[in-house]
Amino acid sequence: MRVRNLAVTATVAALAATGLTLPLAGPAGAASTLKDDFNGDGYRDLAVGSPDSNAVTVTLGSASGVAENRAVTVTQNTSGVPGVTEPGDAFGENVSSGDVNRDGYADLIVGAPGEKVEGKPSGSVSIVWGGKNAFTSGGRVLNSPADTTGRFGEATVWTDLDYDGAPQLAVISGDNWYYYGEDGRVHGLEVDFLPEGVRLDGMVTGNFKYKDGVGFVLYGERADGGAYTAHMNGGVGDYGYQAEVLGADVPTTVTRHAATAGDVDGDGYDDLITGNPDNSAGRKGGSVTVRRGGDGKFGAPVTYDQDSAGVPGADEADDRFGASVRLKDINKNGRPDLATGATGEDIGTTRDVGAVWVLRGTSTGLTSSYAASFNGTDFGVGDTGAGFGRTVR
Repeated sequence: MRVRNLAVTATVAALAATGLTLPLAGPAGAASTLKDDFNGDGYRDLAVGSPDSNAVTVTLGSASGVAENRAVTVTQNTSGVPGVTEPGDAFGENVSSGDVNRDGYADLIVGAPGEKVEGKPSGSVSIVWGGKNAFTSGGRVLNSPADTTGRFGEATVWTDLDYDGAPQLAVISGDNWYYYGEDGRVHGLEVDFLPEGVRLDGMVTGNFKYKDGVGFVLYGERADGGAYTAHMNGGVGDYGYQAEVLGADVPTTVTRHAATAGDVDGDGYDDLITGNPDNSAGRKGGSVTVRRGGDGKFGAPVTYDQDSAGVPGADEADDRFGASVRLKDINKNGRPDLATGATGEDIGTTRDVGAVWVLRGTSTGLTSSYAASFNGTDFGVGDTGAGFGRTVR
């Protein structure tokens, strides 16, 4: 089962046609302090998308953390949410958040790339309003533009594309990418750099090469099945014209599966981390690669697998190390640490139980790590095919 938890981050033309005045770009300072606080109580909330079930489960935070009795499930059958749940919609394929309607509450942004709308390519993005009683006030849907082969909503981000202090919504489809301006209209971005037959699957943003400029990394699969990863700097009107294709000659340093960004070494530039769980180039069990950001360029890629110094375990076929990646300062040393999952890791004689590693961030990059999995003590006993580590946050 494909379950993607992009658990909410500090991460069309139909709008114009219907005359809606939905703002898709908030003014500076209008958004919630916590961009994933849907009910405005001052605690972060956790959203998990389950596209096979066409659902998103949001567990509301509290002083004591998260609890099952504070969970809310949102689907297209939820009152006020546009659309109807249908097989193959993949509602929840990705989940992000932002104060789209500028009311001070984070709103839930959900991609459904399999959505079928008559007369349009496949895919949609639903925005479900937050509020004191989150997800009870309905929402809006953005349908797929005409200039794409479909799967609109494969990934979304809420970020400041034009550097005016107000974030905008950016969306990718299988072969295109777009953003929504202050006027609520969809705008296509430059795509001539994309190879014929590519299928985009994810997007991440960061200040990779310029401390005051947002860069985009798009990733997915080439027509020949290989991984495709490209970086764009610029601004509105420029994104895509200066695309840099990453690691085309070294498959283990790029991704079609997972990417994250953060300033691991504390130099003011975001670093790009990609996960490649596929077996290739001598790394049987998968790997993660770090490209350190810098003034106008990335540093040389540094790749880690389970045979790297300080990383527990061994590089074994089909471990799928790098299936998920996420950065967060876990040990409070001022540097984000990298969590990565290996969904195919065997525990004893039980196959594909899965495990998660944490590599510590330092001024010189990532260092030694620890691993966690089902072990009969901390998490109980894992079942065959449990896939622990499919998503991390």
